[in-house]
Formats: sequence, structure tokens, C-alpha cells
Amino acid sequence: MSDFLNNEFCATEINQQVLNQRAYNQRWAELPDGTIPLTAADPDFPIPAPIHQSLMEYLQGGYLSYGPPAGLPEFREAAANRFSGRDGIELSADRIVAIDSAASGMVALARVYLDVGDEMLIFDPVDFLFSHGADKAGAKTTRLKLSAKGEIDWEAFESLISPRTKMIGVCQPHNPLGRNFTKSELQKILELAQKYDLWILADEIWSDIVFAPGRHISMLSIEGAAERTLLLQGTSKSFGLAGARIGFVALPDAQHVADFLERSGAVYTSLGASTLSQIAAIAAWERCSQWLAGFVDHLQLQRDFACDRLEGLAGVSISKPDATFVLFPDISKTGWTAEALADHLRRRAKVAVVPGSERWFGPGAIGHIRLSLATTRDILSEAFDRIESNWPV
Repeated sequence: MSDFLNNEFCATEINQQVLNQRAYNQRWAELPDGTIPLTAADPDFPIPAPIHQSLMEYLQGGYLSYGPPAGLPEFREAAANRFSGRDGIELSADRIVAIDSAASGMVALARVYLDVGDEMLIFDPVDFLFSHGADKAGAKTTRLKLSAKGEIDWEAFESLISPRTKMIGVCQPHNPLGRNFTKSELQKILELAQKYDLWILADEIWSDIVFAPGRHISMLSIEGAAERTLLLQGTSKSFGLAGARIGFVALPDAQHVADFLERSGAVYTSLGASTLSQIAAIAAWERCSQWLAGFVDHLQLQRDFACDRLEGLAGVSISKPDATFVLFPDISKTGWTAEALADHLRRRAKVAVVPGSERWFGPGAIGHIRLSLATTRDILSEAFDRIESNWPV
């Protein structure tokens, strides 16, 4: 593991005062004083120093002008280089479009590639943004129930494909189960997409957070996938840039980019991604590899620690995830609903967790809670001490 871990991801690196003022979305700034948030997938750590330096250098130029609709040339080049450098995939910059977050990219892609009444086949559970995107496009979702370990029933998968199905949604790695799908599984998904002439919407926002000895396998690394894959990536999980709202989509070719810009409305300069945020993303990809390695090492230790603590709680079962920094334990044997347990922990233990509700993750999330691990060991340990002391079973 990286030596960077020991001096970067320690309690002294957390600026609690700033977090209390700025960390929203069910986190420090929104919760009562003294409550520990293990909620939104947003790191407690400050952004890497090279990102701060790059932003200051850019601002010294004195201008924050409009950027081109598809993104700054240097941003598109840096995004393409991410695939060749990390995944060994040759991807030209003219297939990249800068977007103001992977979340909005999901909606934009659904609106462009789905028509009213179409269906998207998605996994259950999975992040709500897939169903949200389909809904905004006037389309519907069909859900395939995954096993507790995120395994796919291929016969059931194919049986759910209908004449109205136009797209398969794949979260790789998977949120909230933390499953890093194998090359063989991605190949089977592609085979079904080819057989039924479907698009593949690949959300790879978690692609940097994969634990040893595993590695991320991009949908674009599967031979023949590029021509029907609409890929999303971002910087919020890996580098703490959630507030910068920056990501990108990778499309099959330059003509698809032109069509996407026209049909999504991004051709208008007022709707393009922030140039300042693009500069932050470039710095993250080109100058923060050592920081990221230390972060992932830290998260793997956090995962192991948290799984051990969860296994000691009555009525809880947990599958150790391959990736991401969220855990999704099954609490159904406690006799408590996820909503009631989350409310109890917030009131009695002063620890906030996300209940596995159908609204956020689908029916397959019922009986689960989700916890984020992207904080210091001191904070995570204190959270589990409180949970254990107030566990209702």
C-alpha cells in the first residue's frame, strides 16, 4: 500500500469547521451538531493540493470566459488520456463531451437516446439516477434483481428484454453493492445488447475506487462495445470535487457528439460545463495519481474495518465489496425497517446513515442501509462505537 496513506489521510487533515459550513446533502452542514454523517458518497478529505494550485494558476490569468460547448480542448484530451493511461483503451478526444456532473449526463443521454415509451433495463438495487434519467425522457425502467453479492441471473436478464427495450444500464463498479463486474460478465451484457440492438449506458463514476487485487474493467475495453456504449465518468468520488459539478460522456464517434450537443441543448454556451471545473478535473487526472493511490489504500482499510464491525452486530449480514467506498449491509433480520433503524441511529447514536429505500435504489434495497466510509479512521471508529452502544437488537 502507498506510503502516502500515513501522512495524508489522518484526522489532522479534516477541517471540521469548514465541513460544518460547506458539506451539504445530508452531511455535516445539514445535521445537528455532534452527528456523524455516513451518508452521501462525498469524501471528508480536502481536495488534493495540485488541484488547488492549478486553479490558482488559472485564475491568475484574469479571465473566466465562455468555453466551447463540448469542453476545453485540453479537458477532452485529458479525459481521453485517462482511458489510454489507466485502462489501455485508445479513445480520441473528439468522442468526449464535458458535462456538469455525471448525474446530469445521465439525464441528457436518456433524453437523446430514448423516446417516450421506451424501456431501459437496469439492475435492482442500483443508484436512482438510472430510473430518474429514464423518467425525464418519458421512458420506463425494467429491473433485474441481483443476488446479495451482485451476481446476475442471465436467463432472467434476457427474459426481461422486450420490443420496447432500447437500453441496458450498467453501473460499473456497482452502487450500492460495490460489485466490480468481470470482463466475462461485461462481454455477456454486450452480447445481449448486440443480439437485441440495444444501447449500453455505462456509469463508471466509481472506476477509480477498486480494491486490490482487483482492477477496473471499462465497458469500452470489451471488443465491439464502443459502437453502442454511452459512457459516463466524473470526479466527485475520486477527488472530492462533487461541488465542482464536472464529468464527461464518451460517445461512439464525433458524429454522435455533434448530435448529442444539438439534441441535449449543450450547444448553447450558457449550458456548457464550467471552465474552472474543467481545469480542476485536468489537474486531478494529470497531477494527483499519488494522492488517489493513497486514498484508495485508505478506503480499503476502512472497508475491512467497517465490515468487521458490522459482522459483530446482531441481525446484520454484509458482503465485502470489491469497489466503491459505500457498504450496503442487510439488516432485515433485525426486525427493523431500514427507515426506522436509520431514524433510531440518528436520534440515539447521533450517526446518520442512508436507509435502503425503494425511492433511492429500487425494491431490492429494502431491508438494507448504506454507509459511506470516506472519512478518517478516528471518525469511522467513533461512529461504530456509537452504533454498537445503541444497537437496538
